[in-house]
Amino acid sequence: MKGKTAQIAAGWFQKSISTTHHRMVTLGLLVVAYCLPLWLADMAVKVLQGSSAVLSGIALGLGLFRFWQQRQELTTLEPSEGDRWLGYFLIGLSPWLLPLGFANPWISQVIWMQTLVGIALSSWGTTVFRRYPLPIFLIVIGLFPEPTLVAKTIWKTFTPPEMLERIMAWSGTVGLRAIGQPASQPNAVSIALPGGTVMVDWGCSGFNMATVMAVASLVVGVAMRESPTKIALITAIGVILALLANIPRIMLLAMSEAYWGKSVFEFLHGFWGGQIFSGTMFTIYYYVIMAIHNGKFSRRLAK
Repeated sequence: MKGKTAQIAAGWFQKSISTTHHRMVTLGLLVVAYCLPLWLADMAVKVLQGSSAVLSGIALGLGLFRFWQQRQELTTLEPSEGDRWLGYFLIGLSPWLLPLGFANPWISQVIWMQTLVGIALSSWGTTVFRRYPLPIFLIVIGLFPEPTLVAKTIWKTFTPPEMLERIMAWSGTVGLRAIGQPASQPNAVSIALPGGTVMVDWGCSGFNMATVMAVASLVVGVAMRESPTKIALITAIGVILALLANIPRIMLLAMSEAYWGKSVFEFLHGFWGGQIFSGTMFTIYYYVIMAIHNGKFSRRLAK
């Protein structure tokens, strides 16, 4: 048995160094193998902290699985000379950048992504990116470092200061008044009740949850093999639901601060309160997307 295993390993080794292309791809795979434990450790820490990083792992796995399903078709693709050398350049650059990833896991994710792009370019050319945009997008989502942070940067770049916080504070105030509470706004991002005042910071704006719902909707849509139109629909519904559901959450936090004491506020504002909120919202979201998947939503619109 040991002799057979050694023979198989020797055969793989000989194949990995048989041509320049095989040697470069092997170098790229070694870089990927080095980055994989760092990525898994970072994912584990984020999941234990209550992060939605598990969605990134699912997106990556689903994207790679879709590529595996197309493996026969991939063998027919041939890269141009320029694509192949560009891929070799990206692969060859990756080992030199690895020391930068020691202190920052997200840098190792960028290096990992760069290496995979190099392998794809040198093996199949730019055609693979045009022919399989969805699997590639899922892989990018899976490897992308801090998607919520990047989305936040883009949002804040192209919108007025505290735009979403202001909208949420105003909506929460209107909602409290609608149920008979004497709510007011001492400033644009605060809600005041007779017993206390809360400030709507960025973390309470609902943006992070909306980003998570967008990623989850893409993953669910692809996993359920929905059409691009339905994927876009459930993504939009997920984002809108996250933002709308955040309004009663802000109202509840304001009332807990004013009437029920700091301990209740900290519970609702902390980890377990967030899990209860997320679980309730995802339950509602589940029934909505199943209605869309089964065609009930479309039939109702047709009527």
